[in-house]
Amino acid sequence: MKKENFYIAVYIDMENVCGIDFSLESIMKSCMKSENDDFNFIFAIKAAYGNQSSMPKAFKKSVVEHNFNIIDTPHISAQKNRADLLMSLDAFETLYLDTPRIDRYCFMTSDSDFTVIGDRLRKFGREVWLACRTADNPIESLFIEALSYVNINKLPMNVSVINDRMKMLDPSFDVSKTPYRRFNNLVEAMQQNGHLKVEFDIRSNRVIEVNIT
Repeated sequence: MKKENFYIAVYIDMENVCGIDFSLESIMKSCMKSENDDFNFIFAIKAAYGNQSSMPKAFKKSVVEHNFNIIDTPHISAQKNRADLLMSLDAFETLYLDTPRIDRYCFMTSDSDFTVIGDRLRKFGREVWLACRTADNPIESLFIEALSYVNINKLPMNVSVINDRMKMLDPSFDVSKTPYRRFNNLVEAMQQNGHLKVEFDIRSNRVIEVNIT
């Protein structure tokens, strides 16, 4: 059976992530995660935005080696640059071009401004991922990894889906044997620590909305 093409767009805000220690290779692999094995993942867009004169050489080399198109965005003032604005405009423009139709948008940034373009893209039925810092707590790190498998388009869903995915990733995981005791306590802790925004209905125990921050 021929696999269906699944198109991915990756945008890097180099201004915000160049000082963070991370593996670009690992993040690119994570962007291809899915519960459906029938997809042929294709990176249709790989773009990195930032002021090239201030980029660390090692970081810029990694971006080039992964065949990203680098868009130079010199600062328009002492502190402000246009990287975030151009990224948002370019991502939104793909909705109108629709050649190809982007199925998943991945933004690598620590800037909360991208929640705006993320919400708009979701309204058009697109998946939107935000790559963020890994939590220091290993249990919270496992939670974030499990969350990356969630199909945003299938919300609302039962919160147990995330719990089950955590057990698949780490068979030794048992929330009752952690300081959180209950899975809902873990979700609340993740929100309080600022790692993500999760809205769920406690009465029905169903996740309503998920936004990695």
